Amino acid sequence: MAAAVLALSLLGPATTAEAATTTATYTGDFGTVFANPERGFHNRYEIINDPSVNDYASNTIPGFNPDMLDRTFARAKADGDTLIHSYVHLDKYQTTDLPQPLLDNLGTGLAAIRAQGLKIVLRVAYVWDGYSAVTEPQMERHIDQLAPVLAANADVIMHLEAGFFGAWGEWHESPYTAASEQNQAPVRAALVKKLLSSTPASMPIAIRYPIFNYEFAHGTTMTTQDLDRLGFHDDCFLADSADMGTYDQNSWLGWFDVPVKKQWVYDYATSTGGNKIVGGETCNASGGNDAAGVNAQYELSHQHWTEINEDYAAVNTDLWKSANMAASGVDPAETLFTRIKRKLGYRLRLADATFTSQAAPGSGFTFSAHLFNDGYAGIIKPRPVYLVFDNGTNRYNVQLTGLDPRTWRSGAVTVATQTVTLPAMVSGTYKLALWLPDQATGLRSVSSYSVRLANTGTWDPAKGYNVLANAVSVGACTGDCTPPTAPTLSAGAVNGQSVPLSWAGATDNVGVTGYRLYRDGTLLASPAGTTYTDTAVPAGTHSYTVTARDAAGYDSPSSNTVNVTVSGPTDPPPVGLVLDDFDGTPAYPAAAKNDLGRWTGGNCFLNGGGAGVVSGGALALQYDNCGWFGSDVGQDVSGYTYLVVRIKGATGGEQAHFSLALGGATKVFGDFVLDGGGHPAITTAYQDIKVRWPPTASTGRARLSSRSGSGTAAAARSPSTASASNSTL
Repeated sequence: MAAAVLALSLLGPATTAEAATTTATYTGDFGTVFANPERGFHNRYEIINDPSVNDYASNTIPGFNPDMLDRTFARAKADGDTLIHSYVHLDKYQTTDLPQPLLDNLGTGLAAIRAQGLKIVLRVAYVWDGYSAVTEPQMERHIDQLAPVLAANADVIMHLEAGFFGAWGEWHESPYTAASEQNQAPVRAALVKKLLSSTPASMPIAIRYPIFNYEFAHGTTMTTQDLDRLGFHDDCFLADSADMGTYDQNSWLGWFDVPVKKQWVYDYATSTGGNKIVGGETCNASGGNDAAGVNAQYELSHQHWTEINEDYAAVNTDLWKSANMAASGVDPAETLFTRIKRKLGYRLRLADATFTSQAAPGSGFTFSAHLFNDGYAGIIKPRPVYLVFDNGTNRYNVQLTGLDPRTWRSGAVTVATQTVTLPAMVSGTYKLALWLPDQATGLRSVSSYSVRLANTGTWDPAKGYNVLANAVSVGACTGDCTPPTAPTLSAGAVNGQSVPLSWAGATDNVGVTGYRLYRDGTLLASPAGTTYTDTAVPAGTHSYTVTARDAAGYDSPSSNTVNVTVSGPTDPPPVGLVLDDFDGTPAYPAAAKNDLGRWTGGNCFLNGGGAGVVSGGALALQYDNCGWFGSDVGQDVSGYTYLVVRIKGATGGEQAHFSLALGGATKVFGDFVLDGGGHPAITTAYQDIKVRWPPTASTGRARLSSRSGSGTAAAARSPSTASASNSTL
């Protein structure tokens, strides 16, 4: 197995709680498919349902389906979808103004979307399957006419697809969409600028081809704010290796091959650190799809897809429905279709939250949390975050103004401590909840527009919020208001890689219900009793602490810290294929090659021009809130079994703060399963951690990435390698 020899030093999560705070942990929901706004599969409808202004609402059109005129959107709601897609067909108006009845009918259609708690993706088109040559002034006139309706209903418009040009508004079969023709570029730019200036700043616009997004970024004077709104819709997803023309056009700005253009999409991000809108549909070809679902999972996760058409085309979606996926990481065994339905867009899962356990009205209240985004992308549109205090009679919504959930992208998410001032509240015991409602104030009372977290026992569908605790005291406390005392922790004799732990039980005025045991600052277990044996402990020195919890949800202060050293087995270097030992040969970063003579590199680093610096033959990478290290294998590794990573952390416990991509699958490092069970845990000492290479990986790239915090990474000059057979390691 190819081995990347990497040594990381990352900043882990804060673990010290204030005296007046409590920490609650939450159970993840890894398998349930549930609806969430602004993401997922969508169905196609004709939102303009009057045949007098829209021929496509008439049964005289081939393929007409009366279901598409249903303004209750029963099929979409039965599928659990929160999005629909619709065209605004302007075939009849290529040389005239739009009639007022069409604009009125569009408005009532969007009102029906709102009444059903849904959102819509819209695209304007002048022709179905054919050539369109509507003039630029006519298109801009139509945008002026449509703009008031779009602005008035911006709350229920998820995003626009740029449309207007060519067949189906897909930016081909028109006189303005030849990417190789520089003289057509000003018309493309003018149309998009007109759309941007005529619609609210919170409304994204998806462009059909990545080459045009590149053109807008490098061949026009569009602002950063404009470019942040421009995403991508692929309307032939997985049709073939170049997605049926999506990635293989020539450009007047130069020639870029398919992998380069795909990398553009992988790297799409806004200037504020969020994902751009990426979506679309499959088409009636599946040459880039595969029965095992590897290609679909890889592209959806790496391109950060938020939405996709469920109606077209069955040749691909049927493949997904037939592909049975084995359990992997946090994903259960399920069909690929179900997995995609769960993971399109965001899927936020709360791990733990620390908050003030008792406060006075008008005083400061602190909140911090650790989450995981198990979805393919982050939240796309602006959305506020509130703490809710609700006692059944009184409800107080307190906004966490320092948070932008659009930056909660795939992987581990740390919400740093936020301090808010409580309003003048009625004293009493409150339910505490996390509320992520719609940005539009008119939709905040509708729970279907609020974000549900992927946890069990937290979602309140009537209130549209996620319950964090059932008993937070404000003002004079009644009932159980005293946290438990701190336990006293001790460790027994280490037996190989097993550490026996025990502690003197805590006391509480009502009663202790359980304990929280931490290794190196990361929650290890939640035992009910006062003993626990930590098995398969990596070599190195580890710190253990324990807290107690009572029935009211209060946590005790932390116990004393016990440090335990585990020697582990001796590390003769395993025999196998060395990807890179970073000994300075070949020179890095000038050569950008690993020991196999293949590509290697880094991104988003603070030093070395984005590629790191070399000291003593070792590569040092410093990054801030983002960064990845990647390296190509580029040869057959089907005879190997493991990838071995030599790694250490700055404080320990960083295994949830970066991800490792192998063979088309990306997981948080701590989600890999070690031989004999258990998961990798990063310590402050170098250790060799081996993970099984995916059975589908024969050639490819190993990629390590982190977006959770600032820190440094240094590649060790160690000859660590990977095993050449099942029995070597």
